[in-house]
Amino acid sequence: MRPAATKIISVLDGQLWKQMMVSGAKALELKKHDVDALNVFPVPDGDTGTNMFLTI
Repeated sequence: MRPAATKIISVLDGQLWKQMMVSGAKALELKKHDVDALNVFPVPDGDTGTNMFLTI
């Protein structure tokens, strides 16, 4: 499969910033259980991905 064309961005405006944040939050929401499973230091409590998602 051929990768999608890459659009070159020369200006970061409020609309693009919002799209970036929403896209990142959605991606983290989909993968938060994978991040939870990493058992991240310094507090290996199994909810790091969930906490990151809730913070965003």
